[in-house]
Amino acid sequence: MKNFFCLTCAAAIMIAFGFSQAVQADDWGTLTGRFVYDGKAPTAAKISPNKDVEVCGKHELNDESLVVDDKGGTANVFIWNRTKDVKVAPGYAATAKEKVVLDNHDCRFQPHALAMRTSQPLDVKNSDPMGHNTNAALVVNAPFNGIIPAGSEHDVDLSSAESIPATITCNIHPWMKAYLLVRPDPYFAVSGKDGKFEIKDLPAGTELEFQVWQEKAGNVDKASIGGKDANWKRGRFKYTIKPGANDLGDIKLDPSQFSK
Repeated sequence: MKNFFCLTCAAAIMIAFGFSQAVQADDWGTLTGRFVYDGKAPTAAKISPNKDVEVCGKHELNDESLVVDDKGGTANVFIWNRTKDVKVAPGYAATAKEKVVLDNHDCRFQPHALAMRTSQPLDVKNSDPMGHNTNAALVVNAPFNGIIPAGSEHDVDLSSAESIPATITCNIHPWMKAYLLVRPDPYFAVSGKDGKFEIKDLPAGTELEFQVWQEKAGNVDKASIGGKDANWKRGRFKYTIKPGANDLGDIKLDPSQFSK
């Protein structure tokens, strides 16, 4: 009888543990999609540098304000959670203080579009052989605007969230431009060269409001999903996260909004 009781207890513990793990796994969902330019892909204009030509003239420089691949994939589109005090998955604690790098490299900012959390330090670098100026037009955080000598780097503390991406420019090399988004939680993404994005481990069962923004369009208002108008207002939409995969598929972007 004693052995039977112990075996029964052990089985109950295993079942309970397994159930607990299953519930934990069901707490989170991942949001994916692909931003697609719904028209003929525009050709990026080439940039002819007029400063430090002996260095910058060696690099292929193009206008990066609208980057579209041959399949319509639209790069550098920001998407982020707007809902306040959202529950954050425990796994994000490991990267909460991870340094984010904005590099002045090959006479352009790399990356062109960057997102970070308020808990992360920003490392502004200059990998070029001459000086750059990094001018960040932040709104909530204190703007910074300083010379970054060749081969140097500087840490910047951005402890407040910004509502939209801030413009980063170089006053010495006026063609250089980038965008920086600072958020209070890790639920953001910037689309890659193929237009795809992924936001991992969002709280399942929760309706969240997301914002979509691109530098030429500003708030992305004109979009369709599955052949239907997405009906986004000011670039915002609400979506209830389900456990596991949440794939929005191709999000087609009306070209007219990029002519502003």
